Amino acid sequence: MFHGKHWQASTFGTPGEVLQLTETTWPAPSEGHLLVRVDFSAVGYPDVYIIGGHFPGVTQPPAFPGQEVSGEVVAVPEGSAFAVGDRVMGMTPFFESLGAHGTYAYTMESQTRRIPSTLTGEEAAGFLIGFKTAHYGLVGRLGLAEGEVLVVLGGSGGSGSMAVQLGKALGATVIAVAGSEEKADFCRKIGADHVVNHAASDVVEEIRSLTWGRGADVVYDPVGGDLGTRVLGAVAHSGRYGVIGYAAGSFPQIDAMGLLLGNFSVVGVFGGGLPPEEDVATVDRICELAEQGAIRTPVGTVFSIDDVPRAIQQVMEGQAVGKTVVRIGG
Repeated sequence: MFHGKHWQASTFGTPGEVLQLTETTWPAPSEGHLLVRVDFSAVGYPDVYIIGGHFPGVTQPPAFPGQEVSGEVVAVPEGSAFAVGDRVMGMTPFFESLGAHGTYAYTMESQTRRIPSTLTGEEAAGFLIGFKTAHYGLVGRLGLAEGEVLVVLGGSGGSGSMAVQLGKALGATVIAVAGSEEKADFCRKIGADHVVNHAASDVVEEIRSLTWGRGADVVYDPVGGDLGTRVLGAVAHSGRYGVIGYAAGSFPQIDAMGLLLGNFSVVGVFGGGLPPEEDVATVDRICELAEQGAIRTPVGTVFSIDDVPRAIQQVMEGQAVGKTVVRIGG
């Protein structure tokens, strides 16, 4: 048995209202799981949905936010490919009410990897989900090719910033869309070729101008809402628009006539829905890219374990820049 603290919500609601730091005990892991002493955990928009009662599969409290960790393996089941003492990054079985923001966390062995030598503990904690989704989306679903123009909405956010980096690694010209000059500066810092501040200019007009009137070959949209709906008007002939998420609170409104006349495609991307073999191959590929130094997590603010509600609140309000991380024991 391992003892410590973790954050949980006994009822659904907003972070500051329902999250509590409680004492708990972690038994030895079952088959397919590892137990990790957490150095860092990552915060993402799904945390907001989990504790709010809006995440698929999390239908009743208590709710345990947190999908990713980095740290040291402290217990393994018989036959595991990992050993006690391994330094790993992994995804938690959060849909089984087993989250990340605590002294210890379970990870799914199939979704756990030894930390690439190029990544810090902070970077490793927030690496897997964002880059797996970006790779599956850009390569597997949207077919981004070298030399194409990629537009990333929410380019300074946890999901968007990884798509910016991966797009550059794949040889695309990347236009990041952000909502403030601070966020625009962050997008430039992580490698975007161009940045459009949608709060200060006409986003469709700017994208068209940057592409000589043609529009974007690929759009990566984890934001949705009004912004996503507007950017549908900036997709090139034969372009592809990827629906990744709805951080704005709603999905973009798809106009079927617009698709018909514009001759472009709208594609759904859910990184959690890959067949097992494809999932493993995708995770292995992004880890290879990290080891080569081609991609690394764009970490933003690092919070303490006591500040988990504030960290999730910041993400919920759209104020986070880069991947938000929590220092647990690192």
